[in-house]
Amino acid sequence: MKFFNSNSLIAQGLVETKLAREYPFQRIPDKYKNSVRQELWKISQNSAGVSIMFETNSPKIVVHWKILSDFKMNHMPNTGIKGLDLYEYKNNSWYYRSTGIPEGKSNKAVIFENKKSKLRKFRLHLPLYVTLIDLKIGINNDCNFSNYKTDLKTIVFYGTSITQGGCASRPGLAYTNIISRRTEYNCINFGFSGNGHLEPSVGSILSNIKTNYYVIDCLPNVDMKSIELNVIPLIESIRSSKNSNDKPIIFVEQPECHDDYIEENIYEKNNILKKEILNAINIGYKRIYLIESEDCIGKDNEATVDGVHYNDIGFKRFAEHLIIKLKKLKIDF
Repeated sequence: MKFFNSNSLIAQGLVETKLAREYPFQRIPDKYKNSVRQELWKISQNSAGVSIMFETNSPKIVVHWKILSDFKMNHMPNTGIKGLDLYEYKNNSWYYRSTGIPEGKSNKAVIFENKKSKLRKFRLHLPLYVTLIDLKIGINNDCNFSNYKTDLKTIVFYGTSITQGGCASRPGLAYTNIISRRTEYNCINFGFSGNGHLEPSVGSILSNIKTNYYVIDCLPNVDMKSIELNVIPLIESIRSSKNSNDKPIIFVEQPECHDDYIEENIYEKNNILKKEILNAINIGYKRIYLIESEDCIGKDNEATVDGVHYNDIGFKRFAEHLIIKLKKLKIDF
């Protein structure tokens, strides 16, 4: 077989791709290392929401991948934390094909095999909760391989562990990845587990991204005081660049079902968010929106692994909720 390594692959879901990175698929380039908290910086090196789109006529595809740390969690499958998902595009839709199941820091898997050799389009979703230090895609020696890059519209999502993908059973089921496959948008995932703090330092990075929308889904990681203090400064920081000064900023409420599991008044938190959005509009900020959380993951309590983090049902429902609400906002979605 012949292999194509990280240097020859074009990734979707990265920002400022021409700038230096310590690891090939870390979400934020190295120049921002000292601009954010170090805890957040380490998480930003995870490849959540990043994917590789390619075409090949090879009837067999092999992937080799190495990760920085053999990270594990009690409530999330290893396939979601550090596995890979392959989808094939056919009949105008993306279809799941298989998962590269991780075994440790160094992994390999046959991720596609078919008797027929024909040109196919694929999308490989990268791990959600670890840092990839190397990736190779292998095909048969007599077959062709090409990167497939589309000039899609873009949405940037800034949020928490849920945005990052916790606790999807595999990478393709994180809600930003679902939305990206179901719409004409490239979704950039700025989900930082435990660290979605509505920080202006993150907003400054967001302001440099050429995007169509910003979706802010941070409420599970902040308290009422932080919402009052940080919402308007975050808007100011996002709007500080010519790239972003007219782009819609869409805030997302926290699901009210969390009220049964954590010691917070979710209803009051959501009310404070509404108040701060109104304050921002009253002082002159335009194109600031809110997506309410009612019924965003259903009412049957089947959508989480622990009352907070979404399982696969929750991610599917939440993605569908956001797609419907974004369309209703009528802002070119």
